[in-house]
Amino acid sequence: MNKTFDQLQNQPPSFIQKDLINAHANEIWDFYLSNNAIKKLTPPFTPMQIIHNEPLGDNSITKMRIWLGPLPITWEAKHFDFDTETGFSDIQISGPMKLWIHRHEIKYISDTQSIIEDKIWYKHYKGIRGIISKIFFSKIAIYILFKYRSWATKKAIKNKL
Repeated sequence: MNKTFDQLQNQPPSFIQKDLINAHANEIWDFYLSNNAIKKLTPPFTPMQIIHNEPLGDNSITKMRIWLGPLPITWEAKHFDFDTETGFSDIQISGPMKLWIHRHEIKYISDTQSIIEDKIWYKHYKGIRGIISKIFFSKIAIYILFKYRSWATKKAIKNKL
């Protein structure tokens, strides 16, 4: 486990989204474990370049460059608590936020339904850096991103990845 995450779990997340997916949990895992999941989960209006993307698992790293207007921001995340029975987490190692921890939980309901629950704990920097992150990572922007991700996940699973 991650010490920061251990401390935060007792606090309510900054953002929660639950989505019912008409698929077995294994189909969701197949999607998350595919090489191109991160690309499919990124809205087309988000200029992003993947710099490094290791196969999903404990201690795997994903590094990407996101353009926030004219500003290139490098975001590097490390995965932890990887368990195909419950989900996985990622923590921002470097990027636009002071703190970003994202827990992905995949809950089996039946052979034809599962729930994906995303929980995010985040904090913005103070000053100019915080103003920029508050614009691009406001609650409404995060909400829109995760609604898109829900739609993209459903579409990928329906189309068999």
